[in-house]
Amino acid sequence: MKIPKISVPFDKLDRHLYLVIPAAGLGTRMGISDSKQFLKINGIPVLARTLLAFSEFSEKLGITLHGVVVTGKENIGRVRDLAEEYKISFVEKIVEGGATRQDSVACGIEALAGLDRIPQPADPVFIHDGARCMIDSETITACYSGVIAYEVCVAATPCKNTIKMARPSEPSLSGKEAPAIVDHTLDRSTLYEVQTPQAFRYETLLRVSREAKERDITATDDTALAEALGIEVRLIPCSYRNIKITTPEDTALAEFMLQSGK
Repeated sequence: MKIPKISVPFDKLDRHLYLVIPAAGLGTRMGISDSKQFLKINGIPVLARTLLAFSEFSEKLGITLHGVVVTGKENIGRVRDLAEEYKISFVEKIVEGGATRQDSVACGIEALAGLDRIPQPADPVFIHDGARCMIDSETITACYSGVIAYEVCVAATPCKNTIKMARPSEPSLSGKEAPAIVDHTLDRSTLYEVQTPQAFRYETLLRVSREAKERDITATDDTALAEALGIEVRLIPCSYRNIKITTPEDTALAEFMLQSGK
């Protein structure tokens, strides 16, 4: 199943885009004590690279950005300083996150109502990981067109690897946990790895966030909440470059891509 590309004429758009950037990730898997958002890749902090990518998109297509960054309380001042240093003017609010990523995103969504220009019901809102700093204008543009055409969409790439569904095995005679047993192999042609941006129309995003909280629905993926509420989610083709900085291997890969231009 191939994902069709979506094209919406930009002269028909309102040219506003709202961003919620969760940027509270710790550096645990990076093996560092500081937040990974401030780790430098080729001399530029991860979060700054992410925000600069959206600035480039804004300048190229004349889209007005309105951004909310969600971070730890201790890093609010650092994010403000970073935005000033790199002249990122679209960050209008920096707010404290919650105990989980889902809680933090909810904080960012609620903060949108406090911006000078309050989002209109059909305005597009992106949720994009602060640590996904290799995003390019093509992916942003594709997701922007996608959310104008559809209610909810998400950047995705076809799965390259064979995926097997496993079932627990009985403990071995030695008492140690035995390897899991393959239950069946999934059809790779129907599998996609989702990334961010995860894009919603504002009224839909508010409904999803609030109903998920009321019904105690949890997920590691924003669009999974929409799925749980019966809302159709569209897949938008994007680049395999759009990696999330989580481990030292991710940092090395990002540096290689930047240096090689790949």
